[in-house]
Amino acid sequence: MKKLCAMLALLLCLGACGAVIEPPTETPTTSAETTTAEAATFPEMTSDEIYEEIFQPAIELYSYLTTGGFSSDWEDRFEHYEGEQRSIYTRITDPRYPSIAAVEEAAREFFSEELTQSYLTLANLTEKDGKLYTLDQSRGIYLSMESIRVESQSENKIIYILHAVDRWDEDDPVISKEFSYTRELIGGKWVFTIFPMEWY
Repeated sequence: MKKLCAMLALLLCLGACGAVIEPPTETPTTSAETTTAEAATFPEMTSDEIYEEIFQPAIELYSYLTTGGFSSDWEDRFEHYEGEQRSIYTRITDPRYPSIAAVEEAAREFFSEELTQSYLTLANLTEKDGKLYTLDQSRGIYLSMESIRVESQSENKIIYILHAVDRWDEDDPVISKEFSYTRELIGGKWVFTIFPMEWY
């Protein structure tokens, strides 16, 4: 510690005297330093920032696809029957999604091709007279998200851990669960390749 203080004092003194201090010669980078440098390319983010910037838009589109929760116009709707079962489709009003192709393109911004196709098979979307309609399949939320953290990261993969809890009944013990998400760099784009949504 004394040596460090002495070195700092000497540098300050030389600087005040107008002396030119030559930069240290470069030394070979160790593997540990390389890892630190690579990690530095990922900005530190709080749990709220990770959710708002990375998870929230993906979860929003996921919920639209799996529950039909798009903004829609109930005045512009039609009924569909399969046997005795009646379904009501309403026109999607969100200008971002004028067609099934647009929804598919949007999904590819967040999810791998495999996940995109999987979620599209869950979506009840149909086009009629140049308009896009959705079937409302709303369901309840059983767990609420508490926090998200980065578990590990590399140049082309990040693993997140999401912590969620069940708070539906105050008389029952709180149920706590963790879910692991993987986001990978594919084709120059960061997309989720593992995206569990059992908590939602």
